[in-house]
Order: sequence, then C-alpha cells, then structure tokens
Amino acid sequence: MAVGSTVRDRGAPGSGAARHLVHCPPSWDHCLLEAPSRGEERFRLIGEVPGADDGPGHFHDPLLVAEAVRETAEFVGRQYFGGPPDRAGWFRRFGLDVTEVAAWRAGRGPARLTAELRATPTATVDGVPRGLDLRLEVSLDDVPCATGTASLAFDPPGPPRERAGRWAVRAAPGPAGAPADPGSVGLASAADVVLSEPARDSRGRLDTWVLLRRDRPAEGRLPAPLLLEAVRQASVLVAGRAGGLVPGRTLPASCDVRVRGLAEVDPPVHCAAVAGPVGRDTAGRPAVPVTLTLTQHRRTVAEARTTVVQDF
Repeated sequence: MAVGSTVRDRGAPGSGAARHLVHCPPSWDHCLLEAPSRGEERFRLIGEVPGADDGPGHFHDPLLVAEAVRETAEFVGRQYFGGPPDRAGWFRRFGLDVTEVAAWRAGRGPARLTAELRATPTATVDGVPRGLDLRLEVSLDDVPCATGTASLAFDPPGPPRERAGRWAVRAAPGPAGAPADPGSVGLASAADVVLSEPARDSRGRLDTWVLLRRDRPAEGRLPAPLLLEAVRQASVLVAGRAGGLVPGRTLPASCDVRVRGLAEVDPPVHCAAVAGPVGRDTAGRPAVPVTLTLTQHRRTVAEARTTVVQDF
C-alpha cells in the first residue's frame, strides 16, 4: 500500500499557481526516509496548465510540462536522494510523446495536470547523485495524454558558471535581425516571439536565431524554458512554411531534446530546422517531422527531433 506526504511547490513561472507534490513510496519501509534513497522513488505532481495563453488558444502547450518536471526533479533530488543543495539541475535530455491529442485542446479555463513521476539517482559519488533518470505519465483532467522520459544533471562542483546579476539585454539584435511574425509560430504578440525571421536555403532548411527576451534577467547561461520554447516555435514555423500546416492549430505531438552543452547568454544561438515530408498520424491528422540543431560559435548546444501535428 502506497502512502505519501504532500508538499507545496511553486507554480509555473509567472502563473501564480501552486503545485502539490505527493511522495508515493513503493512500500511502508520507504514511507519515511531517514537516509537518501538509492533506488526508484515515485511521486505524483498535481497542478494546472493555464487556459489562457498568448496565441489562438487551440491547444495547451505540452512543453510547459517540461519546466514543471525540471523544478520538481531538482527538489526531489535534494529532498529524497541527497542531491547537492547549492547546484542547479538541468536537462541533458527530455522527451515527451502526446498519446491523446484531444486532451490537449484548450477549453475556457485551466486544465488539471497530474504527472506520475518515477525517479532514480544516477552516478552516485560519496552518497551524492550527479543526476536523476525520470519517467513520467501525464494526464489532463484525468485523461491520460502523454508519456515521457528525462535525464536531469546537477551542476558539477566548483565555481558557478553563471555571472550573477547580468541582464540579457543587447543594444541591437546583432545577427538575429527582426523577430519572426507571431502568427507563424502560433502566437498573437511579437513580445513572446523568441526567433528571428528565418532565411530559407535551396534545400528547404530554415535558419534563424534565438532572441533573448529583453525584459527578463539571465544569469550567464541560456534559460532552459527559452531553449525549449525556441524548439517549439522553430518546429511550428518550419512545419507551416515547408509543410503547409496552420500554425494556430498545430501541436508538437512528440519532442526529443538532447542538450550537448550549456549555452551562454551573450553569444548568439543559431537554430537550423529541417522539415521532413508531410505524413499522417494514427488518427489521420497532417504530421510533419522536424529535425533541429542549435549551435553557438559553431558548437552544438542542443539537438531535437519533433513531430508537429495539425488538428482537424
């Protein structure tokens, strides 16, 4: 019989919403951990996915789950596995597959999010894990709708890589140029566009740059939510321009992001996106596979594969 204890966690950045995390130990022996766990532990994350977002509002954004899971995994790693209290956690890999597209359609209000998490410590040295392996099952309003896996790493020991207090502000956009049209990435406001207007080569590849949001502080490295949002926007953009999908009715139904190195704030980050041939998902919806590579100073910082589907 599983028992659990509930703690309050932060909501999504800027949402003001609370999340609840419940520990669901596999046995009574694991109910109250007096020492850091060395095996799998199970948790249930309960919260909300905002109902009102910038854009047509046809779908909730599945990638909002990623930051909620990252923050939760960082807390879990410290609280239950003896993770380092003074080091940030970041995804080496994050993958999510939507299993029920209809559940992600946005209604008039927020949707109730439930995520079942299984966490296992990795590469434990002197009792301190270097990261966590995660498996997750996501439901919206009690409808199972996505599964995923992730690998979280804690920063290595030593001086922090961040330069605290710096602001992600540049006097000019540099090589990035003007932002992409908001409608082309499924948004309504140009303020939330994080990609420049792309250039397209003869082979159909779209080349663009990641734009830093000028009103938000950064601490040396490119924020993980910005990286994931760049992947989402680039996927929607190339699926629309190369595959003919309607951006306002599209959804990244699968996403596999692998981080090869931490990107810094100041040097520009280039994003190359290539769309595959238009196909159909199992329900007959138009679907476009997209391959993305993000580089900084010609060094690959992330690679991603997504599949963008258009609703009926």
